[in-house]
Amino acid sequence: MPPHASTAPCLTVTGLAKCYPPATVFQGVSLTLQPGECVAVLGESGVGKSTLLNCLAGLDVADEGSVTLAGRSWATMNDAQAAAWRRQHLGFVFQAFHVLPHLTLAQNVGLPLMLLGRPDADRA
Repeated sequence: MPPHASTAPCLTVTGLAKCYPPATVFQGVSLTLQPGECVAVLGESGVGKSTLLNCLAGLDVADEGSVTLAGRSWATMNDAQAAAWRRQHLGFVFQAFHVLPHLTLAQNVGLPLMLLGRPDADRA
């Protein structure tokens, strides 16, 4: 590992739970991811994968637990701060209905960078 690389986890999730009464979508989710780790979330349709990812990304609020992403907890940010932080630090690839059909794949992926005034075709 390079000397400047951080050994701090990039994601820490503790006791995460989400309910839509009367159903519990998930509960007791805890995990820690280090920089460079790759994780797949697998499961049948309707088991809560998208809800979990939305909670991890701060797009939805969990009913219990905490999420710390790159040293920031969603609980410490209001909606505007969370949106600004996501815009600067996260990338999303949504399911097919969220892409703009008149753009290429690279253009869809690079759109947030363009909107930030930092187009980067190589990164996209």
